[in-house]
Amino acid sequence: MKHIISKDLGIDAFKKRFSEIRESFLDSLTAASEGYKNVRYLACDEDGAPINWVWDDATFTHNKEEGSLEEAIQFANNMINSGMCFSYMGCLSGSGELEVWLTTFESPIEKPTWPNNKEPRFELTHGGVTQE
Repeated sequence: MKHIISKDLGIDAFKKRFSEIRESFLDSLTAASEGYKNVRYLACDEDGAPINWVWDDATFTHNKEEGSLEEAIQFANNMINSGMCFSYMGCLSGSGELEVWLTTFESPIEKPTWPNNKEPRFELTHGGVTQE
């Protein structure tokens, strides 16, 4: 969903509203995995191909495919703050654990492409924030 904030608001009010919208989305990411014992956080590119997305300070690169909830929140927060669209979806793996897939993209793309063999049980998109 794309969020629109009135341009009649001043910059401080815009920043506050932007933060509220972002935090609400991040809270939904946290809530999406509640109740599941085992959760894997993975990410894919615009074509649905898995990517290494977890930052490693030791190698100074993104070198892991699977991360934690905290890393997923940090990833989403950074992308949203950069003006990117961000989506997540949840699906069950073959072993019954929850996989939460993350992806980021830019307009004019409206809907993400998920890995081919994954059937979403839930999905949410942050389509950015604009002033009008």
